[in-house]
Amino acid sequence: MDLKEQKIEDIRKQLANIIENIEEKALKEVKLHEVELTVFRGVLKMGLSLLSYYIFTVSELVKLKGVPKDSQGEKMKHSGRYTSPYRSVFGELGINRPKYYSSTDKTFYPLDKTLGLPSGKYSYVLTDWLGYGAVDLDFAESVNFIERILGQKLQGEQSSRQTYHLSKDVSAYYEAKDWSTQEEGSHLSVGFDGKGVPIIRSETDRAKESVSARLGKGQKKGVKKEATVCVSSSFTPRPRQSKEILDNLFKVKEDKVATLPKKRHKWHENKHTRAFLSAKEKAINYGLDNVLKRDITEKKPIIVLIDGDRSLRNGAQEAIKKRGIEHRVTAYILDFIHVVEYIWKVANAYKGEKSEEREEWVKQQSLLLLEGKVEQVIEQWEKISTLKTYSVNQAYNIKRGITYFTNHKDMMQYDVYLKEGYPITTGAIESACGHFVKSRMERNAMHWSKKGAQDMLNIRAIKKNGDWDQYTAKFIIDEQNSLYKMAA
Repeated sequence: MDLKEQKIEDIRKQLANIIENIEEKALKEVKLHEVELTVFRGVLKMGLSLLSYYIFTVSELVKLKGVPKDSQGEKMKHSGRYTSPYRSVFGELGINRPKYYSSTDKTFYPLDKTLGLPSGKYSYVLTDWLGYGAVDLDFAESVNFIERILGQKLQGEQSSRQTYHLSKDVSAYYEAKDWSTQEEGSHLSVGFDGKGVPIIRSETDRAKESVSARLGKGQKKGVKKEATVCVSSSFTPRPRQSKEILDNLFKVKEDKVATLPKKRHKWHENKHTRAFLSAKEKAINYGLDNVLKRDITEKKPIIVLIDGDRSLRNGAQEAIKKRGIEHRVTAYILDFIHVVEYIWKVANAYKGEKSEEREEWVKQQSLLLLEGKVEQVIEQWEKISTLKTYSVNQAYNIKRGITYFTNHKDMMQYDVYLKEGYPITTGAIESACGHFVKSRMERNAMHWSKKGAQDMLNIRAIKKNGDWDQYTAKFIIDEQNSLYKMAA
């Protein structure tokens, strides 16, 4: 019996064993879940044999092609056979393949090219699974999860290696992506915010690098570096009344049928998120370039959503001016939820934290702002600040609120924004800071190298933006083209 028949016979025996095992368990009335796991393990073992048979079949076909030629058309010299380990989802096997050499193209393994072997020993499927898990789980958890499913022991560090390897083409992928084919809303929006990422101390140069990231309780300055998140999207305007906003904010139930639409309005169509570590300008430029790529008409209005960070506002204005699109930016909008937080702080100082009048007062102030009466609110607060003696903290909160509103009143034209049908909150951006950055980057006792943090933010963007399958397919094609440039 030749080698081909031996391999086929081995596969048939394995299938027969699975069937026989099922019949035996049926007679013993074994519970279904136990049979399910047994069958799965048997199929994995048989899958390794099938994979081995495929490699053998392809190697026989490669032999028939004869000696490969180099890029100059000259026959290459055979220089032995070498076995390469290959870790698949079915298990590990060795691929024995002939090696050829020429002075022009150096080393060439024709079987590697035909099979499309990756640069390392881990299969593209296993790399995909490890990376996909590591984007949301930590590296150890992603390995444990795959080990539990496949029943094979993997090297713990391979999760991080494969994930980082997979992330290397993210920037090029998004740079080349055609955004014009998406169906977009009539308006474009882009928002920015920052979130701290814990960095290993050895990579923190406190003397040179400033840290504006929000620090956690007990966190020392210099431990975190800020990742600037940008969220770009399109939307279709929907005008609203101030009452609708208040009802949503304070969860008022009456008249809800009359004030709210039957179907929830989608404020962010084709939402796209990226994050850049210690690169605020890069994040701003990326977000703006992305919304511009979406608009083949080059005429759609653009709004900018910000939570009050003046450096983000100034950076966005500068980048917009450089692009000569000031006329298209119809509004810089300060997050209204962020504004209401300031109102509550002033309410606590003015009315007292236990006062039953606080909520009604906050509603009144919110209504004034929604009606575009920012100046009136500032004047009221200035009067409030002189009505009685406050504690240091209370006086600070009132003064801070006055200063904040004064500095941002040009971004608080909420009556105009509601009339135009614009969003007035940065919920999508705030959410991105939480689920995109914090939930993965700020786990307990977790610290990152700068490169590792950016690599993770990059590959995380691929998954969270729904581009995983398209990206990994292109990644494989590009790596194959790089590995196997010869036409032979």
